[in-house]
Amino acid sequence: MRHLCLWLLALLLLTPPADGAPAPAGEGPSWLARIESWLAARPRFRARFTQIGPDGTVLTGTLWLARPGRMRIDYDPPSELLIVATDWRLVIYDGATRQVNTLPLAETPIAFLLEERVELDARVRLVAVRERGVEVGVVLEDRESPRRGRITLWFRRNPFTLVRWEVVDAQGLTTLVLLDSLDSDAPMPESLFVWRDPKVFGYPGEEDRLPQ
Repeated sequence: MRHLCLWLLALLLLTPPADGAPAPAGEGPSWLARIESWLAARPRFRARFTQIGPDGTVLTGTLWLARPGRMRIDYDPPSELLIVATDWRLVIYDGATRQVNTLPLAETPIAFLLEERVELDARVRLVAVRERGVEVGVVLEDRESPRRGRITLWFRRNPFTLVRWEVVDAQGLTTLVLLDSLDSDAPMPESLFVWRDPKVFGYPGEEDRLPQ
């Protein structure tokens, strides 16, 4: 289950593509500012995703994000994985084994993405900017813990929007996540981000899964 969730625990992908040349160093800060503006304009959004793991496993699901501090990643059946960020915790639930792992959100590399105001330069280091046709990729690593790995956020230039990311963990394993149908106006009930201890309230079943 650990590798299935790496794209969260790293914000968001490293071996740069061979055909992507680094942009001039001076362009880095402007790209960070543009990404911050894009995120600031979308404090809440829903998106479908396709995740390709290090071993080639393909999973699909739905991502909900609502800053500050809330996120939900619901994998489609037959996977029974569910990830919820709420109350400044990150909860990872595997329905197949009924295993629950909880981490302090502040100790995960995605914490800065869920802050009320995203300030990339204060939390991450820009490693490179890579351009490939109509897309640009921004390679980032945690300033305080660069050994956690790196993430490359890929944006389409026009209209400027996030289309995918690649996470490379400390072991050099790569997870790719493709986004689709990103919707900033999707309904987002608060119940999406509520996590109840299944030992008290019962384990989630298929009948409890939220509609896609």
